[in-house]
Amino acid sequence: MKKFLLTLLAVVFLFASSGFWERVVEIENSLYTVETEGKKSALSEANATATAESKIGDASSLVDKRVAEFNQLISMLKEAPYEVKAEKNPFYDPKEAKRERAKILARIGVNREYGYDSAVMRDRIALKSLETRGHIYRFFVTLADEWTALDEKSLKDLIESERKFLRSIPLEEFTAAYRSSLKLKDKISVQIVQNYRNLKIHTAFYGDFLDYLATNPSLLHYRSLAAMFRLDQIIDKINEVQVFAKINTYLRYLRLDMGRVLIFFLIMFIAWGASFIIYHRLYAFLKKQILKKRDELDELLLANLDGIRKPLYLLVLAFGFELGLEVLMYPSPMPENIGLLFYAIYLSIGAYIVIVAIDSLFFDYLIKRGEIKNAHMRQELVNLVLSILKITVVTIAIFMLLVKMGVNITGLLASLGIGGLAIALAAQNTLSNFFGLLKIIFDNSFSQGDWIETKDVEGTVVEIGFISTFIRTFDNALITVPNATLANTPLKNWSKRTVGRRIKMYIGVTYGSKREDLMNALDEIREMLENHPGIATPQKVDAQLLQKRTRRERKLVSAEEKFGVKTTLLVYLDEFADSSVNILIYAFSKTVNWREWLEIKQDVLLKIWEILDRNGLEFAFPSESLYFDPKNIEESFKQINSTS
Repeated sequence: MKKFLLTLLAVVFLFASSGFWERVVEIENSLYTVETEGKKSALSEANATATAESKIGDASSLVDKRVAEFNQLISMLKEAPYEVKAEKNPFYDPKEAKRERAKILARIGVNREYGYDSAVMRDRIALKSLETRGHIYRFFVTLADEWTALDEKSLKDLIESERKFLRSIPLEEFTAAYRSSLKLKDKISVQIVQNYRNLKIHTAFYGDFLDYLATNPSLLHYRSLAAMFRLDQIIDKINEVQVFAKINTYLRYLRLDMGRVLIFFLIMFIAWGASFIIYHRLYAFLKKQILKKRDELDELLLANLDGIRKPLYLLVLAFGFELGLEVLMYPSPMPENIGLLFYAIYLSIGAYIVIVAIDSLFFDYLIKRGEIKNAHMRQELVNLVLSILKITVVTIAIFMLLVKMGVNITGLLASLGIGGLAIALAAQNTLSNFFGLLKIIFDNSFSQGDWIETKDVEGTVVEIGFISTFIRTFDNALITVPNATLANTPLKNWSKRTVGRRIKMYIGVTYGSKREDLMNALDEIREMLENHPGIATPQKVDAQLLQKRTRRERKLVSAEEKFGVKTTLLVYLDEFADSSVNILIYAFSKTVNWREWLEIKQDVLLKIWEILDRNGLEFAFPSESLYFDPKNIEESFKQINSTS
């Protein structure tokens, strides 16, 4: 299990890459692809010479796609700024860019010295493409760091400085070189064409994004919880009080003021009071209303109410604490890691509430109704379905948290096919035990509550888990057995008996018994067993019930053997033993319950004793007889007397 967790963590960290920059690359490749010779770029496609209807339709569709993608980028930037600031990304690596810039400048110097104008143009375009990517990277990093503090004027100045850079790029000169190189097939010309197309894509994307952001600066406006609830105005009013203003001269070293401190404690008091009311008062009121009318739906509501009582209490406290921290840090935004922590708390509480609802739905509604309709509902199958649902809820919650943390879920899911072998090897025993569980369930070899026996263990099955089965032995010890072991081990299931628990015994009578009395006793014992209400015979078994169950199974098997029905009854003179004449009695009780079986067996023994007494037969027991020869004794005494 430890190896499995370590492997899973390694895969997660492997794919925790820059999803933001991957998205930028996808947008450039899909919406800003430069067409081949004789065609214009996708950026100017909407302005191409065509019919008016086609031109308007293409432009509208392209604009809608770009607006949607730009909004997505801004949302990602605000929700996960740490992704934007990641240096290792597929768009621009600052360290690698420095080395690449140095190489390009060196080539430009050498080629210019030797008069290789085409090579110089190739490298100049490549250098501008690299610089453009650097500006894009630094612009987004600046937004990720400062968007909560940027006012509209600062944002406008930042956008204008980037536009100035774009205007400084000599696109007309580069375009002329590009067009002349399209007609040539040498290596440098091909490289000029490729470098120009890359530059054109970057500048087109960047220019469009800057225009969109300049038109919609409100997309980056920061609204804290304190501002949403108008607490900033209250804080300012409190700080204007003269007493608090003096105290603030000391609190400024802690970057605090009395307004924020007082509001913080007020929020915490209100949150505690609200959670107390929810946990005690509201719960008592709702419970009272539910108990007025008790039906199945009310039982389900009551079970849910008990389960979500504490999570709601914690949810209100967590929200109050988050709002209080927001006030303490106002006007600065809450740090990303603290926001992520509260997101994880809310997500955990939500997942827990869903799991509680699933539990109550299964146990307080579906199972109770199912037990009425199906008395033989398999508990372990219900537990398996319930566990799968819970694992699904937890998995979804984990994936949502990973997305919030910036993990590339698409890459993670795709990696499962690649890393599946490593995970399977690390969790080999775990997987074998899980498949052992499936084999146990689908083979129906045993169920919870069954009495089973193997070579090493015997007892009652308590629970069949995902990994192990728990067995309570008859001396009250709890044994844990891996599912794979039980699935591949021959075992006896004493509970898979519908009718018939064996009674087998040998009754020994003395050799002095008369044959007629012995045969009468055999007939009476056989008749007593056939008429005994606790002994199973073919006449006492419900044949129609067996036929119905056989038809439901739809298998060509013996109903008696399939469902465990034994009605054999044998009473015979079995053997002449050393000191007794043995009678074999072989029968089955109707019940399979141990206590009832013991009571029936005891009654049968007493009746057999009565039958033997009535026929003048005695129980034999191991004994030895000594025989004396009178003549031999007399001769022995004569010899003794003669010698004396």
